[in-house]
Amino acid sequence: MKYSPKVAARLFIKKHFPNACVAFLGGSAAHRNLTPNSDLDILVFDDTQFPFKQNYTGYGWIIEAFVVTRSVYHSFFDEARRSGLPSILRMCAEGETIVDTGFAEGIRSEARDLLSQGPCEWTWDEMNQVRYQITECLEDLSDAHLYHENLFVVNQLTELVTKFILRANGQWIGIGKWAVRSLAEYDKQLCDEFLYALDSFYKKETVELLIPFIDRVLEPHGGRLLEGWMEGSVL
Repeated sequence: MKYSPKVAARLFIKKHFPNACVAFLGGSAAHRNLTPNSDLDILVFDDTQFPFKQNYTGYGWIIEAFVVTRSVYHSFFDEARRSGLPSILRMCAEGETIVDTGFAEGIRSEARDLLSQGPCEWTWDEMNQVRYQITECLEDLSDAHLYHENLFVVNQLTELVTKFILRANGQWIGIGKWAVRSLAEYDKQLCDEFLYALDSFYKKETVELLIPFIDRVLEPHGGRLLEGWMEGSVL
């Protein structure tokens, strides 16, 4: 039997984390856009545990549990701002409260404040590292003549360019489907142009639109970067 997301989450917490002081149900369930293959993402605050992530099955769902304590969750918030990946912040800010012993609203308010502030500003080295990686891919793309080789280069460029656009402009990034959602939320027209250039490559096996698009993305930040790049403290 498949339970509703909230009921399944409550039963799961009661069984596996009876000492939880706060729990949020995030992901697709919180945003009301579940699909047949959706799982349940649950963030658990349990001071009797240690931080970990584990997948479970039960109540008709695959359940992905993220467990933290009140003494360490700030370090995860800080890392979210450093990396630009707001997953834990969004789970707290936008998720449904499943368990609350009086601390949920404070955590939620803190997460919302940090989300509104945006990620930490990229350092010059961090930006140039991705700029250099994009440049290397563009050089490979210009030289390669085999479509199956270009496939892998373009796949890498898709992630790098999306990350570059968002982080260089002080925006949160995403992984997988959240990457394109984040890009569209930031600039729908730019996102559509990027997707059109990618479609042109996949359907027509041409990079005539893709390479100029990426060069325009890099131009305000110094263009392509090869000569003089030295990789130091950022690895």
